[in-house]
Amino acid sequence: MADVVKRSSNTAIKHSVMKYFKLSLLLLATVMVSCSKDLDVPSDGDLVLNRVSGTFSVSPDKQVRFSPGNLQYNAVLHKWRFAEHQYDYIDSLNSNIGSHYDGWIDLFGWGTSGFIVSPYCASTEVEDYGNGNRGAEDNNYDWGRFITITNAESGARVWRTLTSTEWEYLIEGRMKAKEKLAPASVCGHPGIVLLSDNFHKPDSCTFLATFDNGFESNIYEEWQWRKMEAAGAIFLPAAGYRYGDIVDEVDITGYYWTSSYFEDGTAYALNFDAYEEDLSVPPINLYYGHSVRLVRDVK
Repeated sequence: MADVVKRSSNTAIKHSVMKYFKLSLLLLATVMVSCSKDLDVPSDGDLVLNRVSGTFSVSPDKQVRFSPGNLQYNAVLHKWRFAEHQYDYIDSLNSNIGSHYDGWIDLFGWGTSGFIVSPYCASTEVEDYGNGNRGAEDNNYDWGRFITITNAESGARVWRTLTSTEWEYLIEGRMKAKEKLAPASVCGHPGIVLLSDNFHKPDSCTFLATFDNGFESNIYEEWQWRKMEAAGAIFLPAAGYRYGDIVDEVDITGYYWTSSYFEDGTAYALNFDAYEEDLSVPPINLYYGHSVRLVRDVK
């Protein structure tokens, strides 16, 4: 009888020890998770707005400031963010677009703010997009009007997408417009540089308003670009486009959605390449995946 009691007591002690051991492991795992930080997902406090300055005229009586990078989305996290740098873009990984893809995408169909159409929609049917044959000006189809961006001003939905006429004024209509844009390579990434209205070229930097040498017309290393953007320069990377799950023309062309609808399942998008000096804003089918660069109005 004593042996039975002794064995029962030993068994109880072992169970207590195992329970304590498992609890300790669980607590340790919790601490490890809470102390680790996924550097790929900025928190609400990681503001990147101070990296960009300068105002840009988009009409005779309206100016805007650009966001510090292209818009990006993660379907699993249900989070939006601005790219960490102006020259960042996702590249061919946009082909993974889908509701279960735990990665970032930055080529979106038109009006895919998540209000009606999901940001990860990859349909090639125009009927799956659109706003009842209306534009996205000042309504929830505009990404900036509907979403919350994790590394922007928390909860302040002050962002919006430029209209087609605003893009046209910016690249053609404002004072000395042609002297304020040119192709460039920033940290090895091709795209277009836009200078703010009152841009003053910083020391040790150059800017040539020419398309003669394509994306090599202006070349900036990281330290040079930091000076340029602090002085009011904006960079739009040539991130290509997406059709369904096919990504093409990366490092060759750039397409940036406007909020302006045209007709028959098309909306306007800014389009540029390395050598076309006259940038255009043509209508393009809604299902194409293009870059999105938001602005906020200067009050």
